[in-house]
Formats: sequence, C-alpha cells, structure tokens
Amino acid sequence: MPVADRVQLDAVRTRREALYEAVVGLEDALATPIGDGAKWRLRVAMAIDHATIRIEEHAKQTEARGGFLDQVMQEEPRLQRRVNQLKVDHERLEKEVDALRLSVSMVDDDRIPDKAVGIRNQAIELLGQLTRHRQRGADLIYEAYHVDIGEG
Repeated sequence: MPVADRVQLDAVRTRREALYEAVVGLEDALATPIGDGAKWRLRVAMAIDHATIRIEEHAKQTEARGGFLDQVMQEEPRLQRRVNQLKVDHERLEKEVDALRLSVSMVDDDRIPDKAVGIRNQAIELLGQLTRHRQRGADLIYEAYHVDIGEG
C-alpha cells in the first residue's frame, strides 16, 4: 500500500475514533439518571454538541476535495454506490443530531422527566445510525484496500 494511502487511512482511523468517542459520550449522558432535569439536560446537550462537532468534522474531512472518498473513487470507481451511501449518511446524521438538539432544547427543565423517554429513543436511533455508518465505512475501506480499519 502506498505511503499516501497509509497516511489517509491513519487520518480516517483517527476520525473514526473521535466519532466513536462522541457516540460513547452521548450514550453515557443519556444513561445517567434524570434526577435534576436541568443538570441532565445540560449533560445531554453537551454530549450532543460534542457529537455534532465530530459528525461535521468527519463529513467535511471525508468528503473534502482530494479527501478519502475522492481517493476511493479514483482508485476504485466500482465502489461509487458505497461512497454515495456514506455521503447520504453524513447528511442524514447532521440532520438527526440537529433534530435531537432541538428536542432537548425545547423541553422545560421541569418536564424533562416526562420527556426523557422520547429524547432517549430519538438519541438511540441516532446512535444506531452512527454505528451503521461506521460499519459501512469500515466495509468500504476493506473493500477498497483489504485493510481492517480496526487494526492498529
């Protein structure tokens, strides 16, 4: 594998790890007991903000001109459908995380206990989408380069 590919794959691996950390952080925030609604909402909102940043950075860097997806398309045009699916995922993930942020911000602190189940369910759907996206990305990398991105 050329050095440029290794550098690009290392960058992808780093972005995947950052995205995974955001997923874990959001899941942790959601799993905490509600107790004080204001405190719970703040913790969840901060985790959503972190996830938003990671999703946006991931999409921007992956889709950048000359970035990873461009490289895959140059080297393996047969993978266009998979590349396009990842781009669609990015758009969907950005919309879903924005919708989750809005849901959390629209609930009064004293109503958090009543609304937490709906917020958690909405977030669980987002977490599932993030996991599926990471899986599709790993599959694309393996298909293009015969490399397991999870390997160090």
